[in-house]
Amino acid sequence: MNLRGAEITQVNDASANLTRTWSIGRVLPRLMFFSLLLDLVLRFVPLDPLTFRAWEAMLRRYPNAVGPFIPNKHYHRDNSYGGVAGIGNLPALRHYHSVDFTTDADGFHNPPALAQGEPIGLVIGDSFAVGSELPEEQSLSAELTHRFGAYFYNAGGPQPLPLRSLRTVAQRLHLHHGMVIFEFLESRALQDPPAATPEGGRGAAQAFFFRAMGADWTDRLGTPLNELHASPLRALSVKLEKRIQDDTLLPNSFASFVIQERLRNGEPIVFLPAEWQSPSDARKAAKRWAAYFAWYSAELGKDGLDLVVLLVPNRTTIYAPLLAQPAEVSRSRATLEDFRDALENVGVDTVPLRNRYVHDARILLDQKKYLYFLDDTHWNGEGTARAADEIFKARK
Repeated sequence: MNLRGAEITQVNDASANLTRTWSIGRVLPRLMFFSLLLDLVLRFVPLDPLTFRAWEAMLRRYPNAVGPFIPNKHYHRDNSYGGVAGIGNLPALRHYHSVDFTTDADGFHNPPALAQGEPIGLVIGDSFAVGSELPEEQSLSAELTHRFGAYFYNAGGPQPLPLRSLRTVAQRLHLHHGMVIFEFLESRALQDPPAATPEGGRGAAQAFFFRAMGADWTDRLGTPLNELHASPLRALSVKLEKRIQDDTLLPNSFASFVIQERLRNGEPIVFLPAEWQSPSDARKAAKRWAAYFAWYSAELGKDGLDLVVLLVPNRTTIYAPLLAQPAEVSRSRATLEDFRDALENVGVDTVPLRNRYVHDARILLDQKKYLYFLDDTHWNGEGTARAADEIFKARK
């Protein structure tokens, strides 16, 4: 082979190698591996730059505290807005507000400024109890502290604390006599109650595993495992997708995930479909939960603690009748009544909010004031203030 032929062969070999290097069979596996590696690394990076609410930024991703949030951290954002408007990618329906979220050494939402010595009670429940979108002085625990003149500790999280975890928190707080306010949102009626065991385990094997782990590590691992599916890389990709789907470049497909309505005073309001759901058999659900709360209350009584269940209605239960085109809420009303009756029948102290909320929501509507955020599922300061009033009246 002459020199010219050798050069041509080398060029062809190099071209073939380059083609093989950039073939989809080689590029795609490498891209997948790189994406997996990037996703894994980003899970250990603070999420603050990708978030618009405190909840996403403050939840723990690794076990370092008993509570559900990153301990000893303060989050501030001037332009936070509701999660429902965020899900629907509806900037025009956002209600911007500043938000602060401060955690204590145990990873619960308790700003030091509100602490007033040893507590006389604590609040458990889900994000309503936490009060993540509220000014910190308007959370339910802060409002109760103001009403009673003594400190209520906020032990809210993604899920209400199981009995053993609650006892651990109470011991750390030296709370031997006092109240436990269990915030129970209407939509939780769709779920089965936890197992009536101290650790919340279902079945002997799961209960044994929780006991072997101990209360601290069960709590420490619980939130990170529950939040393992929350991928920062996915959050970033969704954020970019929403920027493109602005009904100008591309249609907004995210709008189909929410329900847009208008109140009779002309104000737009946006709901999640789940807010309209009720149990198929509310009485059966109420009896199951009543049995759980009866056990929970009896166990707390052994520790000198009194359980009070706060029945919080969904936004739809209060505002569907106040829409420009009113919607029926008889099933929601019946669900809350069934739960109130079932709890009272087993001797569990209950504070229902529906009647007070229905009355006040109608009065506030003409003033364009509300008990819940219009762009989010959660109650606002007006809602927590009235909830604290009702608890105080029932317990004074």
